[in-house]
Amino acid sequence: MTQWEILGIKPTDDLSVIKKAYSRQLKNHHPEDDPEGYQNLREAYDSITKMVKQQKRAEKEAAFATMDEVEMEVDIPEETITEDEEYVPASSPFPDHIGSHHQPLSDIALLLDQAEALYGDFEARLDEGRWMDLLDQDVLWNMELQQRVSEEMLLFIWHHCLLPKRIWILLENQFGWHQMLKDGNHSLDEEDAEQFYRFYDRRLGYFPALRYDWTIGEDMDHEAFFHALESAYDEWFRGNFEASEAYAKTALSLFERHPDVHKLLGELHLQQGRVKHALPHLVEVTKLDPDDLDTQLSTARALYDDGAYEESAAVLAYLTELEPENTDFLSLYGKVLFKQKKLVEARRVFKKVKHIDPLGDSEVLVYLANIHRIMREDPGKFNASMKDIKAELYMYSPGKKFKVFLWNQFRWKLIFSYIFLFVSWHQLGNMAEEIHVNRVAFTLVTIFSMGSDYRQPTSTIIWTLIWTAILLLALIQIFKQWNRIRRSLVA
Repeated sequence: MTQWEILGIKPTDDLSVIKKAYSRQLKNHHPEDDPEGYQNLREAYDSITKMVKQQKRAEKEAAFATMDEVEMEVDIPEETITEDEEYVPASSPFPDHIGSHHQPLSDIALLLDQAEALYGDFEARLDEGRWMDLLDQDVLWNMELQQRVSEEMLLFIWHHCLLPKRIWILLENQFGWHQMLKDGNHSLDEEDAEQFYRFYDRRLGYFPALRYDWTIGEDMDHEAFFHALESAYDEWFRGNFEASEAYAKTALSLFERHPDVHKLLGELHLQQGRVKHALPHLVEVTKLDPDDLDTQLSTARALYDDGAYEESAAVLAYLTELEPENTDFLSLYGKVLFKQKKLVEARRVFKKVKHIDPLGDSEVLVYLANIHRIMREDPGKFNASMKDIKAELYMYSPGKKFKVFLWNQFRWKLIFSYIFLFVSWHQLGNMAEEIHVNRVAFTLVTIFSMGSDYRQPTSTIIWTLIWTAILLLALIQIFKQWNRIRRSLVA
């Protein structure tokens, strides 16, 4: 079987086609299940990629050589030197412009060769300083070649895209590819440019900063590992959890001690409700990288969801000690304490959240309201008399309560409810104007006359019912939110 047959494609010099074929075949040759098949696939991919690159380099060199030959054939007219003229020997047998056209193209080829050498050295690839040196060459500042250099480098990076986020940001600062691709100011194939733009946009934006440095010095297949890991995250963001998990497990089989693999597997299990499967991976991240506080928060949340309140509280106590004003840590800690029936401590934590962010999570207000209700119903649990409880709970002045009430109107649930209320009221008014009655009378007559001979047209009845239902639901939602705010207007 030839190397092309192993990849499952016909011979081509298109590196993107070769790369896609490799990705497809990688799914069929898992390193754990089929190590021999995976090794053959990897060798075929590396060999073909190297061959294609060598061919392209040879074609460029041949093109430069052809240009040299053409320029050498330029006829130089003979000149007759008179006795009065002084002979001045030429410094070159050719005019100044001869040979100047292909030199910049040679510089671009040299730049790409250097970029390939840099990328091929894994540790050097991660060194921001090495990339800055590469991007400080004169050819990048040649205004006439700037567009071509930019596009050539973009095509190179498209096929050599396993890079840390800091390098992506450095490249964007140098070339401004994001805006170039968005505006279509390029000569690239439109379909390829659109595909790269989506990929590039993710790398600059919400795609996580994977820890490439973690594998420095490890005896492993870095290319296969990070290809699987980045593919796993790409599929996760697309919502393809099954494919994401398959890629993540492939990465795990290639290197077991990378926190980003365990972090993703933990999040995948959590999103699919498999808390017990998520916990070992999240705990492993904490062991590998104790400074990853986001994963520790995910661990605490998973323990909370699993009913392991004591373990969750221990993690959160540590996190809140590190970051005393992190409201995410504090909110979850308060919930855990509430579940543990430690109401005094829970109330203290929730009050702190409310103090830090008065307009924050409305769930905090609900928990405080519940704790305050328990305080009023059973003050003995708080080692205080009813008089003391009331004195503490109602220490806000009416003016301050009203101010807090007004501030709490700026919540999405209330804002949307107000919008729906306004729209439905307006629509009912428009329908009522057609028969010259007020909204309330029109709505009542339309609804209660449905079974009579004097009922409105069917479409009018249906729309009246719809807008009335929206209006009532909006009112109910507003009153519920108001009541929740009212009950929370205590210390």
